[in-house]
Amino acid sequence: MVSVRVGFDARAAFLDPHRGFGRVTRSLAAALVRLLPGEVVLFVPHGVSVPEPWYPLAARIVRLRRPRRGAFLFDPWAWRYALRRVPVDVLHLPAWTVPPRLPAPVVATFYDATPFRFPSPPQAWRRRRARLAITSLAHADRVHAISRHAAAELDQFVPRRRAPAEVVHLGVDETFRPGSGAGGLRHLLFVGGGEPHKNLDLLLDALAGEGAERLPPLLVVGAAADAALESTVRRRGLAARVRLAAPCGDGELAEHYRQALATLVPSRNEGFGLPALEAMACGCPVLAADAGALPEVCGGAGRLLPSDDPAAWRAALLALLDHPRERAALAEAGIARAREFTWERSADGLARLYRALVRADSSRI
Repeated sequence: MVSVRVGFDARAAFLDPHRGFGRVTRSLAAALVRLLPGEVVLFVPHGVSVPEPWYPLAARIVRLRRPRRGAFLFDPWAWRYALRRVPVDVLHLPAWTVPPRLPAPVVATFYDATPFRFPSPPQAWRRRRARLAITSLAHADRVHAISRHAAAELDQFVPRRRAPAEVVHLGVDETFRPGSGAGGLRHLLFVGGGEPHKNLDLLLDALAGEGAERLPPLLVVGAAADAALESTVRRRGLAARVRLAAPCGDGELAEHYRQALATLVPSRNEGFGLPALEAMACGCPVLAADAGALPEVCGGAGRLLPSDDPAAWRAALLALLDHPRERAALAEAGIARAREFTWERSADGLARLYRALVRADSSRI
């Protein structure tokens, strides 16, 4: 098989290590250098600690002089300068914007069109910036969509592009696996940010209803666990029912999944839904909204519920609490479903995409 020199922008793995972009970027970088040893040039910020396994496998690790996103996010000249110093056959940009007219064919990853469909992020200026990042995918030579749902959204909101989206699903790290015991029932679990489309208010409404006092407390892990949520929880009289935890590493997060009665993903839109997949891999039952890519990811292994009916969520949780066999069956189905999603499979799909793009680009010369 012909070797292809792939440039991979790994900056988000270090600049946003606990957000979806950053976690996906880190996992893809690790999987790609394992699959394509000696073929992947990793672009990383200056001054960061690069994982040791990357060094012998990467073709080269290029440390960018200016690690802030703005250095490359809005400055195509910076990428042109970097690619003149370190030429590649194809450049993969898994996060942020796609500059026009780069000196190498570009693959860009698309996650979802939430900023066009919901007031997320809530700040208007951030939402405008997110929309610009999405529309910049028109400059990419190939778009990697992380789900069929994401591909459909891209067709709707960025119809004028150089090429159609190609679906390559995400994977789940090996850290996320069932524990040695039967798991715990210490809490309900929500993982992620607090943007309006994440629909965290639905879970608070469910916990405030009759019978919810029988349920374990809700543990909120990630960016949503901020001062604003803490204030909301106190104001609603739910301080004893909701616990907040800062973003954490994969090992601690996996333990949170294993100790949960269920992981709750009530989002009104998700391009993929990585917490649902990670929870299933850990043997944790998943209750997810019947929205976005969540049905696609969960298959029949998660309980899908309306995103606007807190009573339905409360009833489903109480049913899991009262019926251990049902909970165990859902956990086993989730484990089997999660085995279908690996980062190795994701890297293989991307490698085929890179090679097809390079062949197409060579035929035009």
